[in-house]
Amino acid sequence: MRVRLTLPLIALPLALITAVPGEAPTSRSAVAATATPAPRSPTPAVTATLQAGSAVPTAGPGVSTAHVAPDWNGLPVRTYANLKKKVLGDPINIAFEGTQHGIVAAFTTIGWRQADPLSPRDDARLAEAAVAHRSYPTAPVSNLYLFGRPEDFAVEHERGSVAQRDHARFWDTTRRDSKTGLDLFVGDASRDIAIKVLRTTKGLPKGTTHRIDGNLDAARTLIVDLLRKAGLVTVVVLEPGRGRTTTAVNGGGDRFATDGLVAVVVLKNT
Repeated sequence: MRVRLTLPLIALPLALITAVPGEAPTSRSAVAATATPAPRSPTPAVTATLQAGSAVPTAGPGVSTAHVAPDWNGLPVRTYANLKKKVLGDPINIAFEGTQHGIVAAFTTIGWRQADPLSPRDDARLAEAAVAHRSYPTAPVSNLYLFGRPEDFAVEHERGSVAQRDHARFWDTTRRDSKTGLDLFVGDASRDIAIKVLRTTKGLPKGTTHRIDGNLDAARTLIVDLLRKAGLVTVVVLEPGRGRTTTAVNGGGDRFATDGLVAVVVLKNT
């Protein structure tokens, strides 16, 4: 059965379904069975249309899943915020086929920047910018972990101040699409809406982190739509992710909701 999903940029309709714990992706049949969203008031925004189990051509006829075959089986679909304590982080909700250089270049074209790596100097600059409500468009993002390591790189787009930004982290899976011959990178996309202070068990401040908007699908759709509008995408396919939920919590204690799918973007000329 072919299921068509219309994903608005700001808000997505979500059915009230219990969170699905664990790391294993849902099956393709489960994707088809749960992909139809429940009604919700529309948000005035441009939409990107994705089809579960099929491709969405952006230029020219004849592009289909017969030409795209991401090596998806067995991939983890949830990051860790703390590896040692096994604290779960954000779910994987976006992926790219291409090269790291090509992915960063595509984001640069749509006005995003590659995030600075975490370091004492950049952490101090981030804290100063947060206190003074200043801009820091390449501010570092906190580490999340997949395949036993932190993200390989991150990209972001600041929304007025360092406290508010859209961003995504990415990991090289070391897998290659047998059809396109392109490398597969998986990532988590979200929108930061505030900075909060981290405290010790005695209540003393020990650092800062961002609080995310709980609508992770909107963050995913924003990226897909911007890249497609810029003419940078060959095709987008959906793969099963962590499963639909409206009640999950990430490692920072922020609640999130998602349809549980992963948009795999095949870039042009990468």
